[in-house]
Amino acid sequence: MNSTLLTWIVFILAFGGMVIIHEFGHFIVARWSKVEVEEFGLGLPTPGALTLWVSKGFLILKSGQRIEIPQNFRFPAGWNNLIGQVSKLSIDRVNDRLILRSIKFVYEEEVQAKPKHLELDVYVDPNGKVTQSDTANRTVSRTVIKAGNKNGDVELSEVIAETHPGTRFTLNWLPLGGFVRPKGENDPTVQGGLAAANPWKRFAVLVAGPLMNLLTAVVIYSFIFYRVGVPDVSRVLVNSVVANSPAEEAGFKDGDIFISGNGESIGSFDELRVIVDGNVDQPVTFLVERDGGQIELVATPKFFKDEKRTMIGVGLGVPFKQAGSMIETLNLGARYTYINVRTLLSLPAQMIRGSLEPEQSRLIGLKGIFDIVGQTVSRDVEASANAANAPASTDPANQSFRTLELIAALSISLGIFNLFPFPALDGGRIIFLLPELLFRRRVPAQFENLVHGLGMTVLLLFMIYVNVMDFVNPVNITIP
Repeated sequence: MNSTLLTWIVFILAFGGMVIIHEFGHFIVARWSKVEVEEFGLGLPTPGALTLWVSKGFLILKSGQRIEIPQNFRFPAGWNNLIGQVSKLSIDRVNDRLILRSIKFVYEEEVQAKPKHLELDVYVDPNGKVTQSDTANRTVSRTVIKAGNKNGDVELSEVIAETHPGTRFTLNWLPLGGFVRPKGENDPTVQGGLAAANPWKRFAVLVAGPLMNLLTAVVIYSFIFYRVGVPDVSRVLVNSVVANSPAEEAGFKDGDIFISGNGESIGSFDELRVIVDGNVDQPVTFLVERDGGQIELVATPKFFKDEKRTMIGVGLGVPFKQAGSMIETLNLGARYTYINVRTLLSLPAQMIRGSLEPEQSRLIGLKGIFDIVGQTVSRDVEASANAANAPASTDPANQSFRTLELIAALSISLGIFNLFPFPALDGGRIIFLLPELLFRRRVPAQFENLVHGLGMTVLLLFMIYVNVMDFVNPVNITIP
């Protein structure tokens, strides 16, 4: 497959998938918290979205009866138009449940009408000034709205008090990411909506999105460790050999694993250190594992003045062993995710201290991410080709998972970015929740909505700037 095409596929699936997973976190916790969700959309919101299916909902009549709306019941108008209206309902009784089969009601709307003749009446206001009538040239438009094509066993004509129509799952025309539209997201007067929910439930809904991104990173890292193997901390591996060192003269190679030194077993860095420190300028017979066999190498530790310690000249690490299941690797996945979160949170301090290169501290947009994804895809394709041509490379430890590592890092970045305490972001909304959680005093909804609206404007302008800079000054980061 063409590398560019593959990069596009990976980019859309990876970036879009991270956003969908984020929104899915909001969705499942909202439903768990009994907060209604009007729409869960795949892709960015666009007109003419395709409705894939609609979940079950229900209506509450003025009499108190509950009418269940079956799955995929399509209603051609806004359900809220039914509130307070007399509607004709056709329902079935199924095990003491009332199931909606069809509905019909007349929707009335006052509209401006064209005058058919010259107005002769003259109207005056309380001050005696000539004015027009408030009802002049107005008429009432009546539209009969029907939904459902099946007649039930029972016919009802009642006023509908509440509508809870379920969630529409839609496919939008810009296939990048997704969104969730909770009912009453910014209006605390909407019953069953997000803004009207308990503050702890709203907090859980807001945190759920970023938390899902972090959990996704844990799963990805766990999968990588499952494929590559888990570190075997009971063994010591030679990662590198220093040129012109005792280890090079003795014949050490990358990948050797220490077994013993002068007959003493080596199962940790400390045990190797004790043997080396205790034999300055004295030859030590090391037993090492290489390519499944064992060989003896004799090296003489020397004291290096520059490093101020005794060494034989090897870089150390730990080998990997095959994991039994992904359950075993979850702990490592969580640990790697934590390390990435800590590193990400330390970036502002590093930028202030000037310990980062400008290219490492810059923010990148979609084009920058695409360019980096292109590099990782190319590296992984190259590694796969090498593995196919060299049987020795089929060892899981030699496989390349750079693209998966990048996706995990981007998922962490998305989660942490959304927790940033800036208006319109999840973190900004959580900040407005704190007075209610701590002191039971809610910030006025109108003021909060205004701040979030301004924050969203600033955020969109900033994102436009970052994405434009990706073209003006393309990112110059090389993935090893």
